Amino acid sequence: MTAQIVEAIAGKLADPQEVAAIAARPGNELVLPTATMRQWETHGLSDSYPAVSLLFAELGATDAAQRPRAHAHLAAGLAADAPPPVPALYGGAMSLGFAAHAAALASGGYTTLLSRLDQAIVGQVRRWARDRRSAGAPIGDWSGYDVITGGAGLGRYLLARHERTGDEGVGEALRETLDVLVNVALAADTKVDGRPVPAWWVHHGVTHDDTAGHLNLGLAHGLGGPLALLAVAWRAGVRVDRHAEAAAAIVALLDDRQLEDEAGPYWPYWVFLDGADDPARIRDVWCYGAAGVGRSLYLAGSAFDEKEWRDTGDAAVRGALTGPAEHAIHDVALCHGWAGLLHIASRMAHDTGDAAYTAAADGFATRIGEVYDPDAPFGFRYAHPTAPHQTDRPGFLEGAAGIALALHCHGTGAPPVTGWDAALLLN
Repeated sequence: MTAQIVEAIAGKLADPQEVAAIAARPGNELVLPTATMRQWETHGLSDSYPAVSLLFAELGATDAAQRPRAHAHLAAGLAADAPPPVPALYGGAMSLGFAAHAAALASGGYTTLLSRLDQAIVGQVRRWARDRRSAGAPIGDWSGYDVITGGAGLGRYLLARHERTGDEGVGEALRETLDVLVNVALAADTKVDGRPVPAWWVHHGVTHDDTAGHLNLGLAHGLGGPLALLAVAWRAGVRVDRHAEAAAAIVALLDDRQLEDEAGPYWPYWVFLDGADDPARIRDVWCYGAAGVGRSLYLAGSAFDEKEWRDTGDAAVRGALTGPAEHAIHDVALCHGWAGLLHIASRMAHDTGDAAYTAAADGFATRIGEVYDPDAPFGFRYAHPTAPHQTDRPGFLEGAAGIALALHCHGTGAPPVTGWDAALLLN
């Protein structure tokens, strides 16, 4: 059944112009209490041409008939207006680079395109690193360090390209990115309203009225992203001064704020000046909660040979996968839905050989299959708990392409050929 769903989704996403027309049509906006968000961008790794191309690149590793579809989506992205010159894994030139890198791993080619993109991206990242150094250790906002717009995502792209090409310019930009994160991890506390807070403190709100900011403990926007990047870079042999010490400092911060219930260890999403927003376990998915953060700890424990970190990460992921707060999960996508849990379970099954992870992955795949709708434009509809209606999303992070990628890798029983889950800092 899984293979048939993946094949059907691939058929629905095959034509770039048709996908864009459906995703961008009037009435398909995501309407939230605080904002109305369109569901299509020409660039990025959410709902865009590069995002959809990731599915066809992965499928094209074993099915040459899928490769023209990957190329068609990449070509459509390249033909669109130039992205802004701001480095971010999930936007701009880096999203095109990541998608082209995946396609090249699957089928070769794209050498000239990737060389030009890398040159532009290296310049962008080095300017970012220079600006970060000038700003000092307190990180300021998510764009300083997170997976989506900040240093963790930048570094993961550069690491993937450096491993592929050995290019020294890419390697130097990667080391500068790692240095920025190491310096923040080892910086002294800063002060907010006279109170000491870690240098990771971000000075903007999330869903909290406290305008003093917060410490973020998620994978997408929190400490999990830098920790995972430090781990996979160390594993790859790319190391900077005080690298391991910085990883240990991040783990210590997580340890200080770790909670536990009958399912195992977990972490609050955010810590504010007046304490955690909610000490209860809320929802364990990729972006926030014990599944994503536990995977980061597991990667760090494995890379740095720290058994306690690895065991804590294993226990956290295991608890998240075997007893998630189902009432809090409203969609099936990678970011904060069942597909993200499916892929984390698949990765842990591959790394540990533990049948419990395989069984969890099987359960998530079945759950996703049960809500597949052959009449929906992309096979799945996106449900947000505060939105008045569902939307049709074709892309990677919150759409059909990402769901199909998780299902495909579960079906093959093997890690991604193209390394698409590097964009999630899961490996």
